[in-house]
Amino acid sequence: MTDTSLLFSVENHVARITLNRPQAANSLNLDLAKSLFDAAVTCDEDSDIRAVVLTSTGKMFCAGGDLKSFWKHEQDLGRHLEEVAAPPSRAMTC
Repeated sequence: MTDTSLLFSVENHVARITLNRPQAANSLNLDLAKSLFDAAVTCDEDSDIRAVVLTSTGKMFCAGGDLKSFWKHEQDLGRHLEEVAAPPSRAMTC
């Protein structure tokens, strides 16, 4: 994971997933959504990980969807919303 909007570390069998978009209230855009899914898959596939802590930087944990990024895709908003919503939904099933 090279995207800095999500930080990931493992120490003492505990994975720490940190939402790192404080300037946008840690709202989900496509990059963060995909990174969150990748982190969930990593946690699921690594048998050394026994617990996961989900946290964030800044004042807010997560404001939900990134409305500014949605606005940029207003011509194909439905498809874009599906793209952003799919990775976190899949991540919850890992």
